[in-house]
Amino acid sequence: MQPTILLVISFLLIGCFEQPAPKKKPSEAMIGASTKALTLCAGCHGPGGISPSPDNPNLAGQKKAYLVKQLMDFRTGKRANSPSMTYISRLISEQEISLISEWYSRQ
Repeated sequence: MQPTILLVISFLLIGCFEQPAPKKKPSEAMIGASTKALTLCAGCHGPGGISPSPDNPNLAGQKKAYLVKQLMDFRTGKRANSPSMTYISRLISEQEISLISEWYSRQ
């Protein structure tokens, strides 16, 4: 084979391999959110967001906007079917609601 053909084939093969995205270091806020989620949420929704009970929903992989809306609905009383969720949603700030929701959406 000619060296030019080998060079072209080499470049084509290199381009076929997907390069892994560099891992971002989690921010201090995200670390705090995950700690808060493990403290407040893991008892019912599982440490990774997969509930050990069929009575509680899984949070892992849910869309962030959905989780924020549900927590805000509990917080404002628009959703009142779970007194414990109403109480917990009022213990955390709106920023923490956003960060915790993002954390669960990434699980």
